[in-house]
Amino acid sequence: MAWCVALGRAQSPSLNSSPSLAPPPQNAAPTVAVTPAPAPVLETALVVSIPEQKLAVVMKDKVYKSYRISTSRYGEGDALGSWCTPIGRLAVATKIGGSVPLGGVFQRRRYTGEVLSVNAPGRDPIVSRIIWLRGLDYTNKNAFHRCIYIHGTPEEDSLGKKASYGCIRMRSSDVIEIFNWINIGTEVAIADKAIGRAVKDLIEDRRLVATNTPKSEMKSDLVR
Repeated sequence: MAWCVALGRAQSPSLNSSPSLAPPPQNAAPTVAVTPAPAPVLETALVVSIPEQKLAVVMKDKVYKSYRISTSRYGEGDALGSWCTPIGRLAVATKIGGSVPLGGVFQRRRYTGEVLSVNAPGRDPIVSRIIWLRGLDYTNKNAFHRCIYIHGTPEEDSLGKKASYGCIRMRSSDVIEIFNWINIGTEVAIADKAIGRAVKDLIEDRRLVATNTPKSEMKSDLVR
């Protein structure tokens, strides 16, 4: 498997891109308690709105909960070395850090044993959880090799505006929460449109797949 070839400041892949996680030290802080939610189901999806800087958890075609996030300060795209956030259909490739405490610091996808407080001055590592994404469209085919993650950040004051180096940043408590609701293979849609419109598009695409109907035919039926 190829290793990550385009990195942001908060992206630290190892020389071997196979995900791995060192066991936490015995004196690690306890993990944060999170709000209970339904067990992960196939209908669950994540939808990211670039203009609104929000991520929504969609369950059974309805928004279950939404969160403030940060996408790339460099805009949207998938070119190697661009530090941009890719747009389109993606999926969860793997999940890393299930036992890491809130604020636990990752380096090369391994928990270092360090735990940072929120908005720790001068620090900008990946913390708490890593949800590694794989692109499903030609326009985001480099996402996995670029190490595009949904991950925790200690820089919570920057959430709600473009501030990352390609990844999707979340509060540590929020990324821990959604980490427990998704599976490998969960759909992730990143769209340059509002959450409501992006969710509608996701639902329409699912119906097209279920009925094997080309999108052009579906739109034609709607305007008759």
